[in-house]
Parts: sequence; C-alpha cells; structure tokens
Amino acid sequence: MPILAYADDNSVFSTAATLGWLAIGCGVTANLSLVIFKMVRKIPVMKVIGRSATSQSLTPMYKPVLNFHIMLNSVGFLAGVSHGFMLIRGLDYISLSMVTVMIVSMISGILLRFTYGKNLKFVSRLVHGQAILAALLVTLVVLHIITRWHQGVIMGFI
Repeated sequence: MPILAYADDNSVFSTAATLGWLAIGCGVTANLSLVIFKMVRKIPVMKVIGRSATSQSLTPMYKPVLNFHIMLNSVGFLAGVSHGFMLIRGLDYISLSMVTVMIVSMISGILLRFTYGKNLKFVSRLVHGQAILAALLVTLVVLHIITRWHQGVIMGFI
C-alpha cells in the first residue's frame, strides 16, 4: 500500500511522485502502442508474390493490442487518481483541469468498450478519438510537471 504523502513532502523518494510518473508512463505506452499499431495496419505490405495489399494479416492482433491499451490506461488512470488523492492539498486549476480531461477520456473509453447502442457508441468514439482532447491532456500534464517540479530544475531553464 502506498504511504500517505503531502504536497510539501521533501523526501528524496516520494510515493506520490512515483505514482504520478507511473501514470504518465502507462498513458504514453498505452496510447503510442495503439497509434503505432493502427498506423502500421494502414501501410501497404508487399506480399511474397509481389502484389501490394493492406496488412490484413494484422487484423487478428487488434483485439490484444486494444486490450493492452485498455489495461495500461486503466492502471495509469488509477495511479493518477492515487497520486491526486495523496497530493490533494496542492490542488490547483491545472491539476483540476487535467483530472477533468482524464475522467472524460476514461468514461468515453469505457462507454466505447462496453456499450452496444449505435448512438452512444458514435458519441463515445467521437469524444474518445479527439486529437484535441489528447493534445489538451498532454499540455496539461506538461504544465502540471513544470509547476510541480520540487527542485526547480525545469523552472531554472525557463
């Protein structure tokens, strides 16, 4: 179990900070793996006979890659939630905005995975697949890191 940490904790090893980095690492790995897989699937592959075809042979691999994406994003989300609860005293508007975007993304992903209604699936896919939402989340994470860097290393370069 993680130990309780606070925003003003000056220890060298912080469980809350580790959970934050775990959340970032899981999110990056989960999303890049799915994006790369989707890009590779669209690249024409030369068959042995010499004809060009889309890589339909990768289609059976989509479900495991999607499950990997869901699993890592879930672990990252739970690590981020734990990180946030541990550092609740340091809550600011950047952190609150980041939490809101993460929750919207997670809920839309859950709805996309577990619903079968045509309209709800369409809305979930529309929200979950937004590049603007992903860019906003990345921007908020970077701002969160910059404003929370406790040694001031990054702020010294800016």
